[in-house]
Amino acid sequence: MITRPGLVLLACSFTGGIACSGKYATGTTTPAARPGPPRGGIAAAALPYQVLDRNGRQLDKPAFWERVARARAVCIGEEHPNPHHHWVQLHVVEELGKRAAAQPKGTASRLGTKFALGLEMIQRPFQGVVDDYVAKRIDAGALRSRVAWEDRWGYDWGFYGPTIDAAIGFGGHVLALNASRELSKKISRQGLESLTPDEKALVPELKLDDAAHRGWFDGLMREMGGHGAHSQPVAPAPDDKPDATSPPEPAKPSPHSGGAPTMPSPERIYTVQVLWDETMADLSAKWLAANPTGQLVILAGNGHCHDSAIVGRLKRRGIADVISLRPVIDVDGNVAEILAKPMNDFVVVLQLPTPPAATTAETAKQ
Repeated sequence: MITRPGLVLLACSFTGGIACSGKYATGTTTPAARPGPPRGGIAAAALPYQVLDRNGRQLDKPAFWERVARARAVCIGEEHPNPHHHWVQLHVVEELGKRAAAQPKGTASRLGTKFALGLEMIQRPFQGVVDDYVAKRIDAGALRSRVAWEDRWGYDWGFYGPTIDAAIGFGGHVLALNASRELSKKISRQGLESLTPDEKALVPELKLDDAAHRGWFDGLMREMGGHGAHSQPVAPAPDDKPDATSPPEPAKPSPHSGGAPTMPSPERIYTVQVLWDETMADLSAKWLAANPTGQLVILAGNGHCHDSAIVGRLKRRGIADVISLRPVIDVDGNVAEILAKPMNDFVVVLQLPTPPAATTAETAKQ
């Protein structure tokens, strides 16, 4: 993972889920300082894009969309505060909806029969609240209040609301996929052995000995500075100067943790990371089993949406046709970094506009 001046490595939670975060925003990591969508909403964050497979080969878009439409589950990663990544998620849901609407009457279509949008961002105890929102019994303000969106997630609703509403508009369900904060916190502080029988009933099968996943996790911990780095966001240097030497800003409480950062053991950090992956995979697999012609799109952080995370854990539960998408901005070696260690089926490469000054300079060279 590349860390650059002017970027912040945002962490999800002191409870141990370090890897659902990303590097995008500048400034502190308090919710008030986090960026929101552009003025025109997530649709205004659209960028030209190409699609690469895991070997770096560029795909024709029709072939890519045909593959996405066939999959039983599609996991789309994100860096949480990156509006362009959220546009990719919205674009996928809208494209699937358009394809379903274009099918001749009576044609089998996953989206035309059963479709669900699964969210890392909402914890499973709040499924009833989500159901009320889908049924239009409550509005978005009531949903955010009743699921404690600001406290338990903290990223701007505008990043997610349009995609959720698009899925509902196509007749889709919405699934609250993540483990509760209370369960995660107890495991991080006291371990699995501390759980009551009722709490244990909420824990799905945990595969804690996956060598590929543990290797990825340990490598990420090292890149983030070792044990405890999950609660130490790296603040930008003053004035974004590459040679500045000011120390990183102290850790701040995460909106997911409900309190000040603590230092759980490495094993408990890893256990909570796996708990989140397994809970999301388990609830997803149960919905897919109950809806054998259905399709599920999962929105989750990049650290949850790759081969050895939700994807592999879904396959272990018998859902064979699962694909993952990784959005990435095509700057500063980001694409090469991902392709060097491929963990996703497809990379959606987003291209920023060329700054006018750069365009002028290139023209002058010619």
